[in-house]
Amino acid sequence: MATPQQPDELPQVEVFNRVLSLPVVERALSTSASTYCRVRDYNQIVHWIVSKAENSIYSATKHAVPIAAPIAQKFATGIHFVDQKLCIGLDKIEENVPIITESPEQILEKSYMFALQTVKPAVSTISYANDLIISQASSLKNLSWNKANQILNTHYGTVAIDRLDSTALIVDKLIDKYFPPIGDEDVITEPTSSEEDKLLHTLQTVGKLSNKTARRVYSNVTNNLKTLNKDKIKMYIGNVVEFLQITHYLHVVNDKVQQLTGPSKTKKSKTKKNSRRETTNGHVKKE
Repeated sequence: MATPQQPDELPQVEVFNRVLSLPVVERALSTSASTYCRVRDYNQIVHWIVSKAENSIYSATKHAVPIAAPIAQKFATGIHFVDQKLCIGLDKIEENVPIITESPEQILEKSYMFALQTVKPAVSTISYANDLIISQASSLKNLSWNKANQILNTHYGTVAIDRLDSTALIVDKLIDKYFPPIGDEDVITEPTSSEEDKLLHTLQTVGKLSNKTARRVYSNVTNNLKTLNKDKIKMYIGNVVEFLQITHYLHVVNDKVQQLTGPSKTKKSKTKKNSRRETTNGHVKKE
C-alpha cells in the first residue's frame, strides 16, 4: 500500500527514476559527477565560486519547495497519469530495444562477439575452399595432371604463368601495405617451382594469396575491434536513448495536436462545401 504524501512534498515521478537507473545513463551521470568534482577542486578560487553557487541553488530550492508543493499537489492526478503513460512507453522501449538495459561493457563484448561470429565463418569458408581445391587437384593428378601440364608447357601457357607470377607479387605487396601483419604469423611454404610442375605451381600460388588475404583481414578486424574507444560507444548509446525519448514525446504531442485540430478542420470543410453550393446555384459575377 502506497504511503500518503506529505503536504510539503512534490509528487514522485517514477519514469524519471527509471531512466536514471539505466546502466548507460547511470554511467554517464557518474562520469559527469567525477568530472565536475575534478573541475571544482582544481584550485581554491574555482572551489569557492562553485560552492557559493551550490549553496545558492540549495537555499533557493529549499525555499521554493514549500511554495510549489501545494500547487503540484493539485495536479497530482494528472502528473501520475502522465507518469504512468511514460512508464508504459519506457517498458515498450526496453522490450523492443533491450540493449539499453545492459552496461557499456556488455554492449562492447556483444558487439565484439557478433563481429567475430560474422568474420570467422567467412575465413573458414575460404580456407575450406582452398583445401578442397588442393584435394581435388591431388585427385585429378592421376587422371589429367599430365594433360594440364602439357597445355601449360606451350607458349601461351608459359606466358600465362609468367603473368600470374608477376600479378601475385604485386598483390602480395598490396596485402602487406594495406593489411600489415599483427603479431607472429605461421611460416607459409613457398609454392612449387613452375619448372617442376606448372599446374601445382599455379594452384599453390592462388591458394597462398587467398589464405594470406583471409588471415590478414581477420587479424586486422579483430585488432581494431579490441581497440575501440569505449567513450564513443557510451556516447552513441546515450544518443540512442535520447532519440528514443524524443521520438516518444513527439508522438504524444502529435496525437494531442490532431485531437485538438480535428473539429476545426471538419468545420472548415463544411463551410467550403456550403460556399461551393451557393456559387453553383447562383451566378458568378466578373469584375
